[in-house]
Amino acid sequence: MKLSKLSAMLLTLTLSVFMAVPSFAEEVAPATPTETSAPAPTETTPAYEPPAEALNGVGGWAVVDPATGNVHGVIVATIDTFRERNGVIGHEYMGCASNCVLRFQTRATDDGNVAGWHGTQTNIDANGNASQTNDGSVKWNDTTKNFTIKNSSTDSTKSKVTRTQTLIPEKTASDGKNLHTGIVDINTEYESSTIAGQRVKGSTKQQNLEDKNSTINVEFPNWSEGKNFTYENPNLLVENIDADVDNELNKDGFTTDSKEDASDELVEESEDVIFVKAIKALTENVKSFFSSLFGFSTEITPKD
Repeated sequence: MKLSKLSAMLLTLTLSVFMAVPSFAEEVAPATPTETSAPAPTETTPAYEPPAEALNGVGGWAVVDPATGNVHGVIVATIDTFRERNGVIGHEYMGCASNCVLRFQTRATDDGNVAGWHGTQTNIDANGNASQTNDGSVKWNDTTKNFTIKNSSTDSTKSKVTRTQTLIPEKTASDGKNLHTGIVDINTEYESSTIAGQRVKGSTKQQNLEDKNSTINVEFPNWSEGKNFTYENPNLLVENIDADVDNELNKDGFTTDSKEDASDELVEESEDVIFVKAIKALTENVKSFFSSLFGFSTEITPKD
């Protein structure tokens, strides 16, 4: 089986939306036993017992720094590799010290490919020298025996998106094809750039990537003492947020109807007009973001 070298985890962002993308794992040969006499056996209780899914051939095994929980890489290995190494990687690996441990992360897909998530980046300086850093975006949870993946990104408008999700090793590739079946408890937070002193935030929590009915909270923190809108699902947000925002603007005494000036004379816009335009632009931004997040290529037509 030919696998590509381990690369840094990439999150694909569509209109500031990103999804964790696993990188292919490297094959690491089992440790070669030496001919030295074996030490006297000691009775120890293993701190980590791989799940049953780890016994089914090769899989992705995370290289974890036990002090920080950071995942420095993912190797192709089997339960035999884990046992022969006594659960320890045994040497420096992608910036992880020699005391780093192996933790089962992903099952192989039916076509034999093995991939996984990690937080190590390789940096090349002007002289071509390589160094590696770990951003802590992928962590092992020793108590719950799963992984946390957390990343943030900004787009050309400087809007920021932060996503935190849990990776359950046993659920990865449960259909034999898709590692993302192991991704659950997805929290997504959106924060726009500032327009005329105003900004908008949005947040939602999905049970898994197939969950298309999550509640969405939208907040305009700088508008009066803060304006909040809650929608039980993304369809309701797309259908109603424009009218809801207009209603709140009208309640506050603002005019929301756009009027074209028939003259060619340039007239400086009032603060009220600038404010209304900013709120409407931010409303469009947050609506577009959640439409993209939940897979709406266009605006949803309101149902009769």
